[in-house]
Amino acid sequence: MAFPYCSKCKGTRDLCGLGRCPLLERIRERFRSMQAIGDTVEGPSPPSVFVGSYGHPRVTIGPLTTPADIPLPERLESGTFLFTRSIEDVYSIRTSMVRGKYRLDVRTSRDARTLGSEPLFEVEGKMAVRGRKILDSVQEIALSARSLDTEMKVTGYGEKGIEPPSFDSISMPMGPSVNVTRVKVIDDPKVPGPIERITSDTDVNATEASVELFKSGIPVEHLVRLFSVGLLGQGKRRRLVPTRWTITAIDDILSRELKEEVTGFDGLDRYLLFSSQRFGNHFLVALYPPPFRFEMLEQWQNDSLWGQSPVTTDHEGPRGRKDYADGITGAYYAARLSVLNYLKLIRRNAGFTVIRWITGDYWAPLGVWVIRETVRNALGSEPLVFERMGQMMEKVNELSGMKNWKAHARYLTDRRLTTLDEFSS
Repeated sequence: MAFPYCSKCKGTRDLCGLGRCPLLERIRERFRSMQAIGDTVEGPSPPSVFVGSYGHPRVTIGPLTTPADIPLPERLESGTFLFTRSIEDVYSIRTSMVRGKYRLDVRTSRDARTLGSEPLFEVEGKMAVRGRKILDSVQEIALSARSLDTEMKVTGYGEKGIEPPSFDSISMPMGPSVNVTRVKVIDDPKVPGPIERITSDTDVNATEASVELFKSGIPVEHLVRLFSVGLLGQGKRRRLVPTRWTITAIDDILSRELKEEVTGFDGLDRYLLFSSQRFGNHFLVALYPPPFRFEMLEQWQNDSLWGQSPVTTDHEGPRGRKDYADGITGAYYAARLSVLNYLKLIRRNAGFTVIRWITGDYWAPLGVWVIRETVRNALGSEPLVFERMGQMMEKVNELSGMKNWKAHARYLTDRRLTTLDEFSS
């Protein structure tokens, strides 16, 4: 059964005090069976790397490696490819990958290529050398735009050396994890020119680097890899950042940049309503004339993974927001990025509301890429067009699975905005 606070916890805050989320444990049981893992794991990395958040500032870092017989491993990191599969297929594909783990300290780990032979870690001797080599290999994988054959030396094999598949509301699902003492990259990475140039420039800060690479056509997934393993930023300010945090940070950084562009365009002069659904995630995306403002409403339905939840909202006005959207969390930033990308494409400034309700068809979490892809899919469809806000509201009321949305909407309303509302967050 789900508790009233499950939709807020999502298995990450231990609000029930049970240690491990029983709802997620039930899902893990479906994917717990796996082939034995020997002393060495060999196979292509999609490429994929992961920096854990547990124990921060001492975190685990390592690659994800697939079985050698997986065709086109690059697709395993592609939200566009996974979007076309079923939840069962996504989990079967993603949990086939083995995650290697080696613990490092984010306070002392920096971009290895900028420090020469300087000791990388506080620990002296062989552990310092080993840590440097593993980080070098992980960064090499992160740089690549194609899969790389890798080899991981496993230590502590057994009950303490291997963990079951893991998943949460932010990251893509991952397969079993093992502690490793060596990571070897067998292939040469294929590094796109913009990445080679930006990662070699230690005078560009991480925000500017992320934006420039995105404008050069580098996918969000690749930006997350680079950012999380300390390959973006100025000199000694480069740090390892947990992947879960990086995903939201990249969505936020790119959204802020896009907003600066979008608010300079002519205003949208109509009311547009888009819709889409995938994996039990249902979306309505409403666009209306400026000023720029954004709100997102979210509700988990009674038969959903986390059980019935109240309507959760987060919003921002033309000035943006200074604090974290701790109601909707990462989904807020993923949805905002997709809408702002669309507004840039049509060269219009607008306000927008995203309404998301989640049904029992979403029986296992897949990560915020689902929100990013589903909203983008909605905006790629033909919209319903209205001349007045009231007309669009009537249609939203007809289509929405969130029946009490009006009581929670701040901007999708026929009430006239006051000047203070328009220019406050």
